[in-house]
Amino acid sequence: MSVLQRKGSAVILLPVLFFLVSAPFLHAQSAARGRSAAFTRAAELQRGINLFGWFGGTGDLSAQHLQSFITAQDLALIHQLGLQYVRLPVDPRLLMQHGVPAHDAAANLQLLDNAVEEIRAAHLAVMITVFPDDEYKQALQTQRGVDAFVLLWRTLAQHFAGHDPDHIFLELMNEPEVQDPYRWMGIQAQVVYAIRQEDQQHTIIATAGRWSGLEDLLGLETVSDPNVIYNFHYYEPYQFTHQSATWGHSDWLYYKDIPYPATAETIRAALARVPDALARYNLYLYAIGGWNRTGIQGRLAFAADWAAAHHVPLICNEFGAYRDAAPADSRARWIHDVRSSMEALHIGWAMWNYKGDFGLVKEQNGLPVADMAIAQALGLQMSGK
Repeated sequence: MSVLQRKGSAVILLPVLFFLVSAPFLHAQSAARGRSAAFTRAAELQRGINLFGWFGGTGDLSAQHLQSFITAQDLALIHQLGLQYVRLPVDPRLLMQHGVPAHDAAANLQLLDNAVEEIRAAHLAVMITVFPDDEYKQALQTQRGVDAFVLLWRTLAQHFAGHDPDHIFLELMNEPEVQDPYRWMGIQAQVVYAIRQEDQQHTIIATAGRWSGLEDLLGLETVSDPNVIYNFHYYEPYQFTHQSATWGHSDWLYYKDIPYPATAETIRAALARVPDALARYNLYLYAIGGWNRTGIQGRLAFAADWAAAHHVPLICNEFGAYRDAAPADSRARWIHDVRSSMEALHIGWAMWNYKGDFGLVKEQNGLPVADMAIAQALGLQMSGK
């Protein structure tokens, strides 16, 4: 080989060697930036509220409903109470049905854009959450259902790629209900990859399978993307938070006026009213289970420990208690104890819900009025702005 040939080879090899040496360093830098963004943005998600029923949940997906269910007045009240962000559940049928765009997808997407602009104008961050019905979730057992879900998120990511990444968050799915946790982890990783092909900037909100509960979180493996915040939901103990609820576990129907906290003695009369033996037993377990602030914080500490072990930011973007049958003072105590426990553990939160049976507000003369006992339990107060 001539001197010129050797020199030519060296010229070619030098960039290759530089790439081989620098690629791991550049990858590490990128991962560090992503993780830093996730932690920085998670710090802005300390106090939030769910807006279930606006773009999903009520069954009404008409343009009139989407334009009027939540108003500028609602958003101003949320900001005045000192909340930092809203979680916006979005029914995927607004945008896509059976794996193809809905006939009114463009109009619905514009309404969603308008809502996001209104939220941001109220100085609130927003978490856009895919919030499907049970049929959509069941379809995730099939490849066709997974492909439709991936396509939905590819479309959303492409659309929101140019929007403010510091205040708009992309939450993959509410309570996936995929019973095999490993299947959900695979689906979640696939969706994160699809999003990143369209959008490298926004922080993604990921979760565990089934109902995104604390137990589900503790078995979750994180995705490889560093710019991700993880979330879980917390409603324990259900004997208190879901008493008299007509969905979910059949036991809940038997419970009413169940106090928090409780002991076997204080719950004796309630036990006598329950005709079903298993429901009585489960209520007794609640009474002797150490359900008080210390017990709640001890349980939530496992979530904080999981996040620390995986070096990821963590939030709880659903917790609440059904107000129709729970004693009002007990409901406020439970909300206070959960909220204060999460804050002590540096876990950001969003209460379920702004309106309705779990609501922070009630309507009086057509205007939203905050339940101040619940606002105080959340550590909130009107700013007067």
